[in-house]
Amino acid sequence: MTTVRTTIPRASGVLGAATACYALAMSVFGTTTSLFLADEAGAGPGRVGLYFVLSAVVSVGLGLTVGRWSDRLTDRRNVLVMAALAGAAGAGGFALVRQYALVCAIGALLGGLAQTYASQVFAYARELSEITGRSLTRGTASVRAVFSAGWVLGPPAGLFLLTRTGFGALYAGLAALLLLAALLARWVLPRVPRAHAPATSLRDALNQVPRRTWLLLGAATAVNVADGMYLIALAPYATHELGLSATLVGLLAGTCAALEIPLLIGVGRLAGRLGEERLVRGAAVLAAGFFVLMPFAASGPYLLLLQVPNALWTAVLVSLPMVLVQREIPGGAGTAAALFSATFPVAQLLSGGLTGLVAAHSGYRGTFWCGAALSALAWVLLRARRKA
Repeated sequence: MTTVRTTIPRASGVLGAATACYALAMSVFGTTTSLFLADEAGAGPGRVGLYFVLSAVVSVGLGLTVGRWSDRLTDRRNVLVMAALAGAAGAGGFALVRQYALVCAIGALLGGLAQTYASQVFAYARELSEITGRSLTRGTASVRAVFSAGWVLGPPAGLFLLTRTGFGALYAGLAALLLLAALLARWVLPRVPRAHAPATSLRDALNQVPRRTWLLLGAATAVNVADGMYLIALAPYATHELGLSATLVGLLAGTCAALEIPLLIGVGRLAGRLGEERLVRGAAVLAAGFFVLMPFAASGPYLLLLQVPNALWTAVLVSLPMVLVQREIPGGAGTAAALFSATFPVAQLLSGGLTGLVAAHSGYRGTFWCGAALSALAWVLLRARRKA
């Protein structure tokens, strides 16, 4: 134990550096893929949408499979290395390939494997906290803060480089970042001693998930769908319905992500005072209030002001539910983290379809009312956890 405790500063620093490399690369990749598909692969709107649907479906299956497999290994760093190398290979493929079918195959398979890095980082953080006695809530929030920082810095830097270097050089640079993340995970990140998880199937592992945890996952999915609808609708709502500039949309996203960083650090301390369950339920109420206010936002300053509650509820609901899921699911940390992470691509699938359906009938303001209803549903599911 003494040896492990002495490696905590190094482990935390290296984990932060590796996560930062991954977050920067994936944030740039995520914000430029649709443009790459349209400009370089010649994909129309329908085929762009098909790519993201395919990627979301594959990432769910790969995430759960890799998560369960990772719990049978004695060294989780091997999975981190595999995921980062898959991402590096995928970015390298995008730097060279322009055929739509090959781009889809590379993005779905290698990109899906690369996305498992995120859940495995949280699984590693959980095991590190267990063996050292450090707070899992604070450790998870710190890792999530690194991801938020990546989304603050990555997209503007990536778009700046794209205009000067083109897609080939940009994706080659992302491959280098992911390769660095793999090297840090394998050669610098300390090994955390762990035992083999029981050799059960994925189906058996899912059958062991408590009912109250399924309610939490349902609530997380509901707020993720609401958030996805907001992100899709924000740009056309601000520019088409309010007549505001597109630059403001980028400012809103950057402001929210920047606010999340200090809030995520404070979530761990606040949860210790108020209680994790109560704080999560309060965040769902705050989310509903945020979406109720959005249809009345008619100016840039009002929209900027609303990013404060937006960042607060997001900071709570992207970190604490992960902690609760990891505590409640029996078995390995990889399966728990992968199951929670699966709520994001599932929400991505649902939010796209719902946004189009609602906006077609009631405009983009209607999507915010839908977000409020989904947040209220999340609160109901969280209340039901108390009786489960």
